[in-house]
Amino acid sequence: MTESAYSALRHLRRTRQLHRLGNIEWFEAAYRVYLLGIFGGGSILWISSSIPDEEVAASTAAEFAQHAPAVLGLLVCLGLLAGLRGGSQGGPIALEAADVVHVMLSPVDRRRALLRPATQRIRGTVFSAATAGAIVGQLAGRRLPGTLMAWAAGGALFGAVAALVWGGSALLAHTLRLPRWIATAAGLAIVTWQAIAVATDVPGPADRVGDLGLWGWRQHPVDLIPAALALAAVIAGLLLMRRISLEALSRRAALVAQLRFAVTMQDLRTVILLRRQLNQETARSRPWLRLRPAKSVGFTTTVWRRSWHGLLRFPASRLVRLVAIAAAIGVLQAATIRGTTPAMLGSALLGFILGLEVMEPLSQEVDQPDYNDSYPVDRGELMARHLAAPLVALVPLSVVTAVAAIVTLGGNSTAIAPAAILALPTLLGGVSGGIISIVRDAKDTSSSSSQQAFIPPEMAGFTTLIRLLLPLLVSAVGTCTVLLPRAALTLGDSVVSASIRGAIGSLLVISATCYWVKVRDRLRAKIRNFMDEGRAHTASQKAAQRSGA
Repeated sequence: MTESAYSALRHLRRTRQLHRLGNIEWFEAAYRVYLLGIFGGGSILWISSSIPDEEVAASTAAEFAQHAPAVLGLLVCLGLLAGLRGGSQGGPIALEAADVVHVMLSPVDRRRALLRPATQRIRGTVFSAATAGAIVGQLAGRRLPGTLMAWAAGGALFGAVAALVWGGSALLAHTLRLPRWIATAAGLAIVTWQAIAVATDVPGPADRVGDLGLWGWRQHPVDLIPAALALAAVIAGLLLMRRISLEALSRRAALVAQLRFAVTMQDLRTVILLRRQLNQETARSRPWLRLRPAKSVGFTTTVWRRSWHGLLRFPASRLVRLVAIAAAIGVLQAATIRGTTPAMLGSALLGFILGLEVMEPLSQEVDQPDYNDSYPVDRGELMARHLAAPLVALVPLSVVTAVAAIVTLGGNSTAIAPAAILALPTLLGGVSGGIISIVRDAKDTSSSSSQQAFIPPEMAGFTTLIRLLLPLLVSAVGTCTVLLPRAALTLGDSVVSASIRGAIGSLLVISATCYWVKVRDRLRAKIRNFMDEGRAHTASQKAAQRSGA
């Protein structure tokens, strides 16, 4: 194939990019990046400096240096597992449908045609992971020995290498046509080995990668060997791209197009469903355990049994993900107790994600508005009763959260009672934001599209911001009660009493959320009628004034 074919391909992609983004000059794009870096970085530094966390003691710093590499290595192993599974399912590249139909079937070298989208995918992931690592690194540098810039650079390096591990494993798993069960088994074996390294003194396979996260404090040149291996894996995957599966690219192209549209419309529920389809995660045809029908069939028992059957159809991968999220919440809550206040925001975010995962029965009702509107039952009452089974299902997950928190706190016996008291209420408060996000997407039967179409742009932007931040804020309020036992520990008060007060606060959050789900439609209808009456009264007054004139 001549060079003119590749120049034509570059020209077509450039033209499509211009049509999508508009004819933006390079200096304008650079100016936008400059503003984002200045204001975004300044905001992060200002928020970080406003948190009054003190530097840890020397003994705590030594303990952190001993255990942190294994914990950070566990995160890398989880990324490796995700990369292997994603690659075996057709990832990580997602082309547009036109590229799959025309470019991949044209007489153009497939590796050369895929080089640009593959490198863009890896580059974007590396940049995002490095940014997140730099943010976490500068937060760690405020409590640990070393400068903020050094910790930010070390965190960015760790994030970039972790992203390379994910990208390289995904590319190799795809191009080598690794079966899904082999990819899952290999990834789980590595994660299990690293988890044993976290719990014991056994060296783990990713300890050296975890050491990169501590380069803000100490530097070992041997830690760069895993970084070189990860980069070599990415290069090997790029060289083998001729073996990429067209069937997988075609399937992902259709799903990614829908995913981008759902993200644009801020339809979080659709985004989650499409992500599960990308990962080929489907519900079981039969539940793990089938419940016997109740002797007295009624509305409550029917909803209860249906909700549990929905939860019992979760695939094994999803159950493992729920356990991992619950354990991570426990670790972050324990880190908050030990003085790392930003960890509380991480637990709030994970609580929100846990709510989106475990509230599947409620999500199914929201996704089928024609069905629930045909029932002779109030929709708010129906959705509120669908919360019962998922909230009960959080009980075993709360045990995981409590155990993870106790282990993170060093297995101290004094931490058992506060962890046991706060674990379940914290999860309940954390999932409140997920409940609000799911119910908020339900069809509003009291409003019309014409009313929504004439919202001023300024008001629409403010409304969009509220829609994004309100569920996360509710989850943050439901999980921030861990600050009460921390304050009691600092002041020498009763930690158990403070934990009880915190548990009551989280229970109040979930109770208010459940009540809101039940009366949401009725409140909206009352507000809508009140506004309609006001507009009608104003119109009648204007008509009377015109007739009198």
